[in-house]
Amino acid sequence: MKKQLNISTALYIMFFALQSLTTQSQEINFINLGYSSAIKPINTTVNISIHHTPDNTYKLKVKSLSLQKEESGKSIDRELIITKSQYNELVKAVQKIKQSEIITELYTSVLDGEACTISYGTMGSSISFQVSNPTHNTDKRKLTAFLKAYKLILRIANLESNIILG
Repeated sequence: MKKQLNISTALYIMFFALQSLTTQSQEINFINLGYSSAIKPINTTVNISIHHTPDNTYKLKVKSLSLQKEESGKSIDRELIITKSQYNELVKAVQKIKQSEIITELYTSVLDGEACTISYGTMGSSISFQVSNPTHNTDKRKLTAFLKAYKLILRIANLESNIILG
């Protein structure tokens, strides 16, 4: 009886270990970036979605909303195909963000109302990080990895981070 219990326990442990390894090695199918500001009239919200398509390309789409009418030709909305190496660089950057570091010091800014979000994952599961004003006390708030990934996404989308983040 004891031997049978040990075998069952070992099988459960192996099952959960294999399930954990499978989950960690799943390919990331999408990366999303979101930005919103309560006080900026231009580019009040910016959403960037990047996903791996069935035809094995990597599509990046930028969609923005401005509260002020922009001059023609000034829209940042676009859709483009990025390379596999760019996509892999983004995946590595977002995987370096650690939730445990981000929540060590809570920071909310009621005055600027700036919210920045990065999420990534597969169709079945995702990880999401939301940060207020990541350019304020970045090192002290342990947001270096978050801000690097954020700026990399903006750079690959051909957007200037100072235009989006202010």
